[in-house]
Amino acid sequence: MAVLLALAAHPNQVVHKDDLIAAVWPDAFVSDDVLTRCISILRRVTEDDAHHPRFIQTVPKVGYRLVAPVSPVVEEPAIPVPAAVPANGNAVPPARLAAGDVSRYRWPFVALAVMVVAGSLTATAVWTHHARGTDTPTFSRTLQFTSGAGEQTQPALAPDGRRMAFVVIPESGGTRRIYLKQIGSEAMTPLGDTPGTDGEGEQYSPAWSPDGRQIAYLSRWKDQLGLYIADLAAHTARRVYIPQEPSHWEQGALSWSADGYSLVFPDHVGAQPNSEIFQLNLITGGTRAITAPPPGWEGDLHPAVSPDGQKIAFTRASETAVSDIWWLTPADGKLHQLTHDHMNIDSLTWSADSTSVIFSSNRGGKYALWQMALTETAPRRLTVGTEDAYQPTAGWHKGQLAYTQGSAIWSIVKVAGDSETPVLSSTQQDSAPALSPDGRWFAIQSLRSGSQEIWVASIDGAQLRQLTFLGGPLTGSPAWSHGTTNGVGQHIVFDSRPDTHSHIFMVPAGGGQPRQVTFGNGNDIIPRFSLDDATVYFRSNRAGRWQLFKVPASGGQPQPVTSKDGIVPQESPDGLYLYYARGDEDGLWRVPLAGGAEQQVLNQPSANFWGYWQVTPRGIFYLDRTGHSPEIRLYNPETKQNTLIATLKQSPPQYAGLTVTADGHTLLITGERGAGRHITLAEAQ
Repeated sequence: MAVLLALAAHPNQVVHKDDLIAAVWPDAFVSDDVLTRCISILRRVTEDDAHHPRFIQTVPKVGYRLVAPVSPVVEEPAIPVPAAVPANGNAVPPARLAAGDVSRYRWPFVALAVMVVAGSLTATAVWTHHARGTDTPTFSRTLQFTSGAGEQTQPALAPDGRRMAFVVIPESGGTRRIYLKQIGSEAMTPLGDTPGTDGEGEQYSPAWSPDGRQIAYLSRWKDQLGLYIADLAAHTARRVYIPQEPSHWEQGALSWSADGYSLVFPDHVGAQPNSEIFQLNLITGGTRAITAPPPGWEGDLHPAVSPDGQKIAFTRASETAVSDIWWLTPADGKLHQLTHDHMNIDSLTWSADSTSVIFSSNRGGKYALWQMALTETAPRRLTVGTEDAYQPTAGWHKGQLAYTQGSAIWSIVKVAGDSETPVLSSTQQDSAPALSPDGRWFAIQSLRSGSQEIWVASIDGAQLRQLTFLGGPLTGSPAWSHGTTNGVGQHIVFDSRPDTHSHIFMVPAGGGQPRQVTFGNGNDIIPRFSLDDATVYFRSNRAGRWQLFKVPASGGQPQPVTSKDGIVPQESPDGLYLYYARGDEDGLWRVPLAGGAEQQVLNQPSANFWGYWQVTPRGIFYLDRTGHSPEIRLYNPETKQNTLIATLKQSPPQYAGLTVTADGHTLLITGERGAGRHITLAEAQ
């Protein structure tokens, strides 16, 4: 509010960032990051777009300007205004804001600022109401549709509105399977085993046929992928297609056409990294790509065919956590962009009348449900699913909406033998720990501040502080440098998404301004330092497919290291090899740093658990999920000796990781307990 007051005191004038900091924090040393975060929060509250601002304009390397109209509530003594800003937008030497300016005029300008924000938002709300010509549905009641142990996710309402299919994940973390349940009944019926998987095939993304007699779904068993159709009356299933690499199964990846003759889903062509939306003709068995994302983008995901069969909505992601909703008309292939948030969209569904899209997004902070008509310019928040809501699915008949909600306790767990001791816990997804070289500190990615940032804690978790203040972009994958100052690693490297792509950044471990290391239109993720800290390795699709790259830590032109996919790159202690996992395959590989062929070293960790391993002088510590219980094992690549280190009580969450000190004496792992996601059914008036 104080930042807004300072800007409102000088309407339509550039206020230098140093002046803002001096006026708002006169008695404290504050970096630019704190001011940037305040501006980010103001933009989020006012739903402003930094690229096309209606409220606050950024003048690069200078400061900020309030461009929204300001009208004083009452006549009050005016704060002196700096000289006019030239037409080129560069600030003339401004009149310095005294430290007392903001506090002296606080109450008049509190009223002024509230009037600016409230009046602008009211005008926006009135305009969008008339523009859309429709109102947000009012739900008369919500029902807890499932409440069993474990997780129930990916709801799919049947065309008759009386049944629902969904995925059940056992509390023990076992095989996920599809179940059916009648609305108003507690009895759950399994869909049945996937053929050829010995009853062990994981099942995802249920989608009802328009006549309600069949359910299409995706299944994985060992290294086998398949798109299946189950006949509910005959209690049989058949495989109709083998996808190359379907994406985001757990968030919904299948949709049936209105005529029942085809299915749409995301898949890849060959080794290209970006996914496209494909259409499978169930009569001929032929497939064709119906979208083509820009080169270097993550691709097109989450397709949904409208109930009238005339439109297909999907998300287009420049990077996994940076996406918007698009829709096309299959008749002519014409594309339309619906949202312009550049935020993470979990999943989407069409309204029953095919005029709007309902989706889950973190555009307002926590994941919530939003609705946007095709004629609207901004989404509107639904009255249900206002927090921690995911995977919406609208009924085929107007007035039904199902979605998942849930929470978990995330922990950073110290593992010693069969002992597991949480050193840090939160409901806000603390994960991906990275130990400092001396084992006294660790870095994590966390949502504690409202957006995912990098945090640092002492090894006992007692001293915890926020390291980055980027205020919105998904920021994570921290890794410590090997060099030390007073026993503490000098720098932490991480990835973040300040624009439409992910890039690599570096920040002093003691705090300071992050420095961007990589640039361009590709996505750069999961960085790691070389042993001498002179090089940063990372995964990138900047060359048209996922592979490993390296760049000087001081900055420069990235160079490819592998010709095939690689993730979480780590140099061996002798400096001879680069070890790495792969994004969607089980196992670990290595390639000689001097040049040569790559070689698979282990068949674990399993796909999507690619962060659960680390190379040390003692060998490779890794997560093994092949047995009945998950284990931490130590493998020596030279002697081939494999030693059990610890048996875990339950499987850790995907897409996180473990970290080990060089001597192997301290091991931290991401833990998740009390995880529960359940399905809520909302009914409108």
